[in-house]
Amino acid sequence: MDGLTIALMVSVCICGLLALVFAVRYLKTKSELKSFREQINEIRTTDREQPIKVASFGAPTVELAKEINLLVEELRTAANRSAEEERRVRTIMAGVSHDFRTPLTAADGYLQMVKEAVDGMLTEDPCRDVSMRRQELTEIRDYLCIVSERMRYLKTLSDEFFEVTYLDAKKSLPLETVRFDIVLSEVMMGQYAWIEASGIEPKLSVPEEQLTVRADRHYLERILENLFSNVRKYAKSRIELSVERSDRVRTGTDGTDAAADPAGEGQICFILRNDMDESITIDVDHIFEPFYRAKARSGPGTGLGLYVVKELADAMAFQIEGRAEGEMFEIRLTMPRGDL
Repeated sequence: MDGLTIALMVSVCICGLLALVFAVRYLKTKSELKSFREQINEIRTTDREQPIKVASFGAPTVELAKEINLLVEELRTAANRSAEEERRVRTIMAGVSHDFRTPLTAADGYLQMVKEAVDGMLTEDPCRDVSMRRQELTEIRDYLCIVSERMRYLKTLSDEFFEVTYLDAKKSLPLETVRFDIVLSEVMMGQYAWIEASGIEPKLSVPEEQLTVRADRHYLERILENLFSNVRKYAKSRIELSVERSDRVRTGTDGTDAAADPAGEGQICFILRNDMDESITIDVDHIFEPFYRAKARSGPGTGLGLYVVKELADAMAFQIEGRAEGEMFEIRLTMPRGDL
């Protein structure tokens, strides 16, 4: 057998081996692609949460499986977020629908009573006793006052619902440097009437200096107004308000000061505290949820006030938390300081 024949035989063997290797790799790749397809289909059509598995340890296959698993995890997270958002919207819509229906029904009933009273007056003897007419007019006025109260409640509810839906539609808020001390003074002036009528003397601790924060002025006002509205509903005999820079922020309701936290520098903390009736119970883990109301509290309220506060705070990168110790309830709003 000459050398040429041997060389040809060796070449044929090498080509056969290469063909066999490529055939094995092709079959393995085909099998893994089929496995990928079946696993992806299982993830898509079932509740499977296990990541995609690979039979071989080849770098390209492992990298492909890793990328697919990352994509699946991102899609699952997005789907869960979307489902949670849908549940949240449904909860809000159901609550708003109920809260709209109740005062509207009451207002409609009182308007019907006003109409009947007016119709009766128009068909009565014009010479009827004046005192009787005065009594009827007084009743009509009382009915209209109740209707007006219900309409104000509906306006508050619609305003708060608008804030929620507007924030959902907007991805971010344009923030600017806002004088917090000025905004706080203006909002507090609007609270003067009910605070004076309550007979409560607020305890204030606000630095006499310019305090700036990074915020949207309108939504900052709305946060403060809602917080004071919450105090108005619950305060019994004490209202305490303080504003502190980051190097003087207190750590607890016991009044003890903590050492300055370098990570907290550049912040303004607004603290609003009030006492409550002993019969009122507040679950601080749920106060920022829509339509949450403290147990044993009576009186009007949408149940959206603190929820709107939390949504607005999150939109402006504020931190907010509620605390309850004994009969005292506290809200702490921490805001990034703005440029002077």
